[in-house]
Amino acid sequence: MKLKSLKTKILLTLSSVIIGVAAAVALYNIIHEKGQNDLRTEETYRNVRLNYEESIRETVHFYTARANSNINSPGVLDAFVSRDHDRLYQLILPRWKVISKENPSLIVMQFHNADGTSLLRMHQPNVYGDPIASQRPMVAYIHKHHTLVYGFEEGRQGLAFRILVPVFEHEVYVGTVEFGLSTRFIIENIRRHTGYDSFFLVKQNMLGIFSNVDRYLQIGEYKAIDLEPNLIPLVRLYKSKYDYLQNSVINDTNQTFAITTVQVKNYLNQPIGAIMFIHSAPDFLDHVVQMVIATGLIALILILTLGWLISRLYDSISDRMMFQEFYSQAVLDSIPSPVIVTDGHQLIAANQTFLAYFHYADILDFKREHSCVCEYFEKGDTEEYLMPMLNDQRWTDYMVDHPTIDHKAKIIVDDKVTIFDVKLSLLRFKEESRYVVIFTDISSMQSISMTDPLTGIANRLHFSMVYEHMINVSVREQQLLGIIFCDIDYFKQINDRYGHLTGDKVLKHISGLLVQRLRKSDICARWGGEEFVILLPDTTLEETYQVAEALRTSIELETFEMSEKLTCSFGAAVLKENESAEMLLKRADELLYEAKSSGRNRVVRQTV
Repeated sequence: MKLKSLKTKILLTLSSVIIGVAAAVALYNIIHEKGQNDLRTEETYRNVRLNYEESIRETVHFYTARANSNINSPGVLDAFVSRDHDRLYQLILPRWKVISKENPSLIVMQFHNADGTSLLRMHQPNVYGDPIASQRPMVAYIHKHHTLVYGFEEGRQGLAFRILVPVFEHEVYVGTVEFGLSTRFIIENIRRHTGYDSFFLVKQNMLGIFSNVDRYLQIGEYKAIDLEPNLIPLVRLYKSKYDYLQNSVINDTNQTFAITTVQVKNYLNQPIGAIMFIHSAPDFLDHVVQMVIATGLIALILILTLGWLISRLYDSISDRMMFQEFYSQAVLDSIPSPVIVTDGHQLIAANQTFLAYFHYADILDFKREHSCVCEYFEKGDTEEYLMPMLNDQRWTDYMVDHPTIDHKAKIIVDDKVTIFDVKLSLLRFKEESRYVVIFTDISSMQSISMTDPLTGIANRLHFSMVYEHMINVSVREQQLLGIIFCDIDYFKQINDRYGHLTGDKVLKHISGLLVQRLRKSDICARWGGEEFVILLPDTTLEETYQVAEALRTSIELETFEMSEKLTCSFGAAVLKENESAEMLLKRADELLYEAKSSGRNRVVRQTV
């Protein structure tokens, strides 16, 4: 009777456990699926953004080539330089007919004189000679800087994506050729590649002669323009749920739509609007219901099956072995520090603290990506830090042969450095060996502040520790690594004129601007005084330069507590092959010094 009662209790307990586990698994799967759904949404956003950026690059490249081709045609440059409107029109007209027929979205082809007047509008040939540079900032900008300019800007033909190509005769700037494409071109181009519906949203304060556009809908500070009729109900539903633009999922008439937005900028890299993309997506709620039902059925089958097995195999040796394994794992899990069992080559077991620290659900997930925990070991500043191989020995064998050393391991997870004290016990059974390794976190004992107390960003010591790791990753993964040095111009004068309290506020303000405009994966630290350093993982030299230029512009345009403007100088470089960490820092610092000595408020980058 006691045995029967015990079996009944076990069955009831297992049933409760299975139901509890089933509920936990269902909850975990829901959370996991939600995460996967979010990842898919993020991947969609990334693909859309990359597609949009690639479309912009291709368009700029194509029409830059077209501009140069037209200018290099016989007689065109002479007519341009001599400002012969009629001759230029006759020379360009056949080409205009071809390219406008080739792309109906091409609404503007225009020639601008260097003095700011319009020489020829192919789309309005009888309108010329007007001071267009005084009305069009992009035209004024290229006349001043003599460099390729592109971006969205409003004009007589409405909002268009415009490419302005400078024209030179014997290295003397004579004017520019402009192409303008309607917003519909960008939308249709992306639809061809992704199949997504999309439309433009323009900031209210950016609208000029745009107020009479057809089919618009206001969303917060944006106006959605040229909406297709079939999208209007869905956009209205979106508007009723959100007061500002954000990526979201909308359910409408038993169908789920993913909505993503990509920021649209003008020629100064300033946001003027966005493009909203709409596409159908899997119904997450329906998937959750199916998952819960499936989990419940599996739990029921498991309860019935295990009940039958327990009745048959209750006294069998297999149950004892399973219990022993469960017991052993429970012992490991009861230890608050990360603990592993290894044979010196492969991971045999690990406790939950270990798995949670490395963000793995179970040991199999860990082993799919890593053969040894030693892959996480980082070099330290002393020999007491473990590495996968030491003195031609595996780290476990090295620890056994050097029991008097206080072994430590430096591990970085999610850019957080943790120092562990490592203890090892060797178990031998016949010809097999097992190592039980305990990692005890002693980082809190280091009492070293990794944060700059004034600005709240990483300090120089924190940067130095992460910097070594980033260099190692870049070399190991053969990835690029960009670095930017930033220095506030004339900062001593600010302290002298306004006092150190104001100077401290400036440092906080600028550090905040830098962090806001960087990716989560980027590292920004205060190097010392008024100097900052920025690490950009997996970033080309051109991209590093563009980031520095964007930061420089944003600081120059920012309003500070004092009445006067502030600027910063920048040095931008990328890690070269076989270059040491010290040499990269030295080069970036020299580029910053060159920016300071050559006039300040500029970005100097390394030569390729």
